[in-house]
Amino acid sequence: MPLYQSPALVLRTMRLGEADRIVTFFTRKYGKLKAVAKGALKPKSRLSGRVEPFLHVNIIVFGKEKADLFRLNSIDIVEAFMPMRERLERLSRAYVSAELVDICQKEGDVNQAGFDLLLSFLRALNQDMPKDRQELLLRFFELKFLSSIGLEPALEKCVICGAEPKGDKTGFHPAQGGVVCSRCLPGSPSAIIATMGAIKLLAKGMSLPNERLSRLSASPKLILEVDRLVNRFISAHVARDIRSERFLKL
Repeated sequence: MPLYQSPALVLRTMRLGEADRIVTFFTRKYGKLKAVAKGALKPKSRLSGRVEPFLHVNIIVFGKEKADLFRLNSIDIVEAFMPMRERLERLSRAYVSAELVDICQKEGDVNQAGFDLLLSFLRALNQDMPKDRQELLLRFFELKFLSSIGLEPALEKCVICGAEPKGDKTGFHPAQGGVVCSRCLPGSPSAIIATMGAIKLLAKGMSLPNERLSRLSASPKLILEVDRLVNRFISAHVARDIRSERFLKL
């Protein structure tokens, strides 16, 4: 059977019997795939400690092309992100990001932009930053990842009429995926009120390179508004709730 080699990020693991694990990888070359890590639960196994969530690794798996389950042949750790693991607020956001990717990324669909985004996000979480910037970073990761699979929010023109929104009285339509101008807002009961400041912040974040997202800052009020808008957008377009979100409230 052919071998497949790729940089990868560990999204999650599941116990299989007494000694093995099923590992869900997000690979740069092949998209999301699952592989059996034989003996990974044995203390003396060469795979022990190398298939934990959020590890950046290089893997070799083998199996039939487009198989439902591959076999892990070898794995080398590139980055472990230890400082992130030692802080609950950072680790919680890593779990949210991995769960979103796991839910939304189809197995076998290559998404190099999404892989690079998640890797950049984990590297940013590995650095010291205030909680408010961590929150903004997470919300922009979510929007950018959804954009990488074709769910980019429309922030420049009204999703109803196509006009450029003006003034501070604007809305955001989660289901239709974008901003609503003041003229269309009264006739759009499913839209939620949004300040132009929040819309502009969303647009700015979406335009920035991944490595600069961690530098974004805003007032606590604006961060709360962005948090609300992004969560409503996710609820409208993602098949199920992100259960890891509850860890952010601890």
